[in-house]
Amino acid sequence: MKLCNDTITVFNARVDPETGGNVWAPTVIAGASWYLTDASTVDASKGGLVAANKATIRIPVDADTGGKAYADPVSYASAEDVSGLWTLKGGDIVVKAAVAGSDWTPTALKAAYAECVTVLGVTDNRRAPRAPHWRVTGT
Repeated sequence: MKLCNDTITVFNARVDPETGGNVWAPTVIAGASWYLTDASTVDASKGGLVAANKATIRIPVDADTGGKAYADPVSYASAEDVSGLWTLKGGDIVVKAAVAGSDWTPTALKAAYAECVTVLGVTDNRRAPRAPHWRVTGT
């Protein structure tokens, strides 16, 4: 797949059984494509035109995930140990950078990184004959 020279970090949320809150597990992926556009909608409750960034991210199946294996969202949620797994689902966070550190809350990530989106949709294009990949959209 052409122009897959971006490094991203996918943050998958899991419910911590002890606290009941979300715990965010990062996966750094090298070899993805990140395309950001401006989108706008009309919202009468907010006084008219509302603008937002829309990201389209493509992750080829052969991208470098640091040795982690992809798991569908149901398998990921039911796995006891997700240290070697990653997934893509609505509500996850994707940052256009290799993120280090330990404060991985959505609020902290969005404050620290200009290119940080919440996943709205995922299309599994792994059966594409020429360029198998996942297509992620987010704002």
